[in-house]
Amino acid sequence: MIPEIDVIAFKKRLDARTAGNDHFFLLDVRNPNEQEIALVPGTDKLIPVGELESRVAELSDQKENEILVYCRSGGRSGMATGILLNSGFKNVKNVAGGTLAYADLVDPNMKKY
Repeated sequence: MIPEIDVIAFKKRLDARTAGNDHFFLLDVRNPNEQEIALVPGTDKLIPVGELESRVAELSDQKENEILVYCRSGGRSGMATGILLNSGFKNVKNVAGGTLAYADLVDPNMKKY
């Protein structure tokens, strides 16, 4: 079972992080062209899911920290969460529903594609 966070709880965590009261690393696993269409504020890094296994070392400094992973709908970020957990990361969660759910439930101004 892949650990998840729903977009409402995710938005609360984003707001708390902006206020300095929460700490996590936000990973986008979409393709660069998708990030140009819709970006969750506060994203720390973009690594497309197809490149994640070969680029996981880029996240080694986050191994002990919480990582929240998102994509468009939650499928690729679910796969990425599994990859990170299997690579020894301890605290990784998939943002369920991705940017589509974020646009529907949190930010209606976010573009959907």
